[in-house]
Amino acid sequence: MERNGADGNRECTWPAVEKKVLAEAFGPLYLQHGRDRRLAPWVHRVGAEVTLFDYFGVTALLLLAASGTWLGRRAKHAERPAIKWVGLVLSSVVALACTAALVAVIVGYYRINYPANRQAAADIRISGTPDQIARGARFGALCAGCHSADGNAPLVGRNFLPDGPSFGTLWAPNLTPAGELANWSDGEVIRAIREGVHKSGRSLVVMPSPVFHQLGDDDVEAIVAYLRSQPATQPSSPPTSLNVLAAFLIGSGLAPTSVQPHITQRVLAPPEEISVERGKYLISIATCSRCHGEQLTGGEGGDPEAPAGPNLRAILTKWEVEDFIRTIRTGVDPYNHTLAEGMPWKEISAFASDTDLGAMYMYLHGLPLMTATTD
Repeated sequence: MERNGADGNRECTWPAVEKKVLAEAFGPLYLQHGRDRRLAPWVHRVGAEVTLFDYFGVTALLLLAASGTWLGRRAKHAERPAIKWVGLVLSSVVALACTAALVAVIVGYYRINYPANRQAAADIRISGTPDQIARGARFGALCAGCHSADGNAPLVGRNFLPDGPSFGTLWAPNLTPAGELANWSDGEVIRAIREGVHKSGRSLVVMPSPVFHQLGDDDVEAIVAYLRSQPATQPSSPPTSLNVLAAFLIGSGLAPTSVQPHITQRVLAPPEEISVERGKYLISIATCSRCHGEQLTGGEGGDPEAPAGPNLRAILTKWEVEDFIRTIRTGVDPYNHTLAEGMPWKEISAFASDTDLGAMYMYLHGLPLMTATTD
């Protein structure tokens, strides 16, 4: 069937029944994304529901496990003892390893597609006042670290794995009205930010929801208002697809998803003043632990993309508040050293007021001195 598209061009459409038949018949080979129909081996889409599953990879594991079992049966009947026992050992290792991997993969896909904390998004509509948009734009500077290739607005998304290991297709999506958020409710966007759950109900994989989980209602609503206010900027980012390697890491517990407990009550951020509570809140949502470690004692923060930052507890004992503010504003420390390339001081400077920076300094300066070895 054909119809006129929104841009006046002719486009092919499929009735719902035919679309479902195609999806069920061809599984991952069928994906309708905009007006493109392309191969998508790890995404199964029926209507609005999206299921991530690598049919090819799972089938390969099944065949390998079955082949190991079959070879073991053949080896068992070998006449020469050496061939018999070597064959049994090798075939058993292959069969057991592939079976264990298959179990981990199935568990991983279950955790991805059916998270335990999947709850309906709140029914909320954000007014998008000028004050909300301006407030949200400050937080947007933090979002640009992942959702922009150059760290600046508009937030058109970027590829998380341009040169890394092949886990599938994993993009920080386009957050302008040209991206998929155009079809999300305000409550669904808030749920994604704080709870790590996609509109379809599946898990988000690379989303700092653990640190955004306690983001205050006023702040998260301002972020949504800002995202809605951006100019629609193409292209839309490709849909997420995760292969068996990604599912194995998640299923075996080597990699987490971003899903967090469902929020049922209002979340109030600390007042905007220079206080330890406000500083701790800002340090958390600025994701400082991503580079500086969970205890801010330096070293790796657990994110393979994040550089290893220094021990903030040790550094801040030697600085005054003016030194800290000047460093974040200029990118040069009190000893006239330019901050490392991976330090997002520009984004933090755009996000934080002097009062915010004063609160962050108060919190960091008050932390007891620790080293990474005692972390």
